[in-house]
Amino acid sequence: MSAPYEAGGPPSGAPGGKTSLGLDSNLGAMLCYIANILCCLGVILSIVFLITEKENRFVKFHAVQSLFLSGVCVVLLIVVEILGVILGMVHLGILATGLWFILVLIFLALWLLAGIKAYSGQWYKLPGIGDLAWNAINK
Repeated sequence: MSAPYEAGGPPSGAPGGKTSLGLDSNLGAMLCYIANILCCLGVILSIVFLITEKENRFVKFHAVQSLFLSGVCVVLLIVVEILGVILGMVHLGILATGLWFILVLIFLALWLLAGIKAYSGQWYKLPGIGDLAWNAINK
């Protein structure tokens, strides 16, 4: 979804504006995703943008979507760790290790994809969590 607003003009915070921290909107939105590669720094940036951004809906949308994506990542990795303990009891723990590695690669790809889309100025909704993020900023 590249332009969810009316043809009469973009809402406040459409790509091209500035964040409250002085960054370009697209750069701030991208950092919410890409910085997760560096030890969850994206989660911290997303929380900062949620607190400081009063008008910039573009950055807020991507901050919320990044937080949801990070939450799903954490939950799935915890489930895989529990599965690893269970499978380890029957000497099949390597299956959980492989699944953990695949999940990490998938989430890295999602963070990169969403970061690239945000930097290009798109209101890109990830499947499943994109609508939740959209509803969260438009309530």
